[in-house]
Amino acid sequence: MLQYDLIIIGGGASGLSAGVSALQHGIKKVLILERNNDLGGNLNLFIHGGFGKYYLGEEVTGPELASELIREFKAQGGEYKLDTEVLELTTNKVVTYVNPNDGIQDIKGKAIIIASGCREKFTGNINIPIHKYTGIYTLVSAHKLVNFQGYLPGKEVVILGKNNWSLILARRLLVEGAKVKAIIDGSNKGFLDDKGKDFIRGFDINIIKNSRVIDIHGNEKVGSVDVENNKDGSITKIDCDSLILTVGHFPEVNFIKKANIALNNKKEILVNNNETSAKGIFACGTVLTRDTQIFKSGEDGYKAGEIVSKYLKKYVY
Repeated sequence: MLQYDLIIIGGGASGLSAGVSALQHGIKKVLILERNNDLGGNLNLFIHGGFGKYYLGEEVTGPELASELIREFKAQGGEYKLDTEVLELTTNKVVTYVNPNDGIQDIKGKAIIIASGCREKFTGNINIPIHKYTGIYTLVSAHKLVNFQGYLPGKEVVILGKNNWSLILARRLLVEGAKVKAIIDGSNKGFLDDKGKDFIRGFDINIIKNSRVIDIHGNEKVGSVDVENNKDGSITKIDCDSLILTVGHFPEVNFIKKANIALNNKKEILVNNNETSAKGIFACGTVLTRDTQIFKSGEDGYKAGEIVSKYLKKYVY
């Protein structure tokens, strides 16, 4: 069985940053296991600025930060496997993975960092009839459509759910020539934090608070949506050709069952200074915070890499 000083599950912002940090702090044999066909995770998706100040001393776009982290990780001798799905992690730090080249393999780490991130929930979490029409996307799929493939999801868009991700998407759609008819916010607050205000500064975006989408109309493709006010029950029809859903995220932790890692009632990993309840197994990034702290996941990973390097030097090396 191959052995590594550190195995990192996930090659997004937090995993890459953790790997770079550990290597820079003297850890020699570091392996990243990444399920996608490239490193960088969501950094590759966010082409706006605001990333990397913790590492570069200045804010750059997501792909720029990913490129710098990948370059440094390789330069420091880090190893990685792409298209690799982790199947299982045990208490004695054995990782079982599968990929097209190796098949199913077991490897062992002296320390493990779980940086597997979070994944969008299924559209079944939205209590509206979405299966009848085309032109309905989740938030992440819409981001990928615009930033990776260069297509607009629609020319007249309604976005259900207000968070920083949806605000970034709305701004991007406006820049590319689409019209954002409304962002439907289910809360009654209607306020934006400073980051959110920065995202849409200078853009006229209609945010309808304390409301929800209750029905969709159209002929095969979305033609309009009905929006109900949660307070008075009034219904407003908004013409549109696409609906984008903010469905939320869940942490990627299915593979940790045999590691006996403590979770809270939301199935989130409990950590103390990034270490889980299983000695030598650490976690960082959005696997802990879901999408709420996505812009700080790299910084958390970089810190975790240093913490793990101290652990290895103290207990293993």
